[in-house]
Amino acid sequence: MTGSGTGYVLTAITRSAGGYYWWTRRPGPHPGGALRTPGPAVLAAVAAVAPGRVALTLPERAEATGVAYRTRQNRSLAAMLLGPAAGESDAEIVRIVAHTLAETGVALSRLHAVPPPEPGLPAPDGLVRLLSWLRAGHGPGAAAVLHRRASELLGRDRMATAAEWCLPPEGAPRVLLHGGPGLGILLPVVPGTDGALLTGENLAAGPPETDVGWLVGELVELGASVGRFGARRSFDTGLFAARVLDGYPGALDLEAVGRTAALRFLTHLHDFAAYLKWHDVLLEYLKLAADVLDAAAEGRLVHR
Repeated sequence: MTGSGTGYVLTAITRSAGGYYWWTRRPGPHPGGALRTPGPAVLAAVAAVAPGRVALTLPERAEATGVAYRTRQNRSLAAMLLGPAAGESDAEIVRIVAHTLAETGVALSRLHAVPPPEPGLPAPDGLVRLLSWLRAGHGPGAAAVLHRRASELLGRDRMATAAEWCLPPEGAPRVLLHGGPGLGILLPVVPGTDGALLTGENLAAGPPETDVGWLVGELVELGASVGRFGARRSFDTGLFAARVLDGYPGALDLEAVGRTAALRFLTHLHDFAAYLKWHDVLLEYLKLAADVLDAAAEGRLVHR
């Protein structure tokens, strides 16, 4: 269950003229309506961020309930890690992914240098829906079933701790956030073409560790999944996570990064159950989540 394919947002990629591709993002078949549309001041603030090898790519057009991004590529880092193109070696993938993640760290740090241009920017949507589920225990699809089984396998203490982590600590810095950087919307830096991070549908405000931890969390999940279930291809996800941190030049609280990474893991399980279906494999993932939450609580999940 790596990447962002959990039914909460659906992505369609279509070829366009001039060697471009449209990435159209729409809500999945769940309550909630259209994707969030940031105000002009927020979009202008993102557009003014100094460009790098990974661009913060804003939507170019609005759809009925979604947004569309125009890019030069039709494959994300998630797709690259899960299925190589013909003739593409693992060594080449490692080089491309590691470089792209380091440049993404740079891009996020530049975004985080921008004060939130509007006072009412919310917390990232992923943390909001996770907190609601942790507190209320219900939701669409099989969310209630997952909550009951999570209470059994994680224990109420872990779940209460996770709920506390969903809220920024008092006095934490508040910066402009991407709101949900992930491997499924991150396009690689390849020879002759810069990378891109699709940005705009979840812009938020909060501590910088929230964005960094969200991205690192996808790598934590990938590594834990391969370790538990095995895979034909296995990468050093710890190396990849380190590259994100290496690329980020500002100071980060690594324990806070680890806490958000653990929350990303748990959010992915929630979204799969709520917006796709129940599957018994989620019980195995909950056991992995317990280990990840414990490692985050002890400050040993993320390190340089």
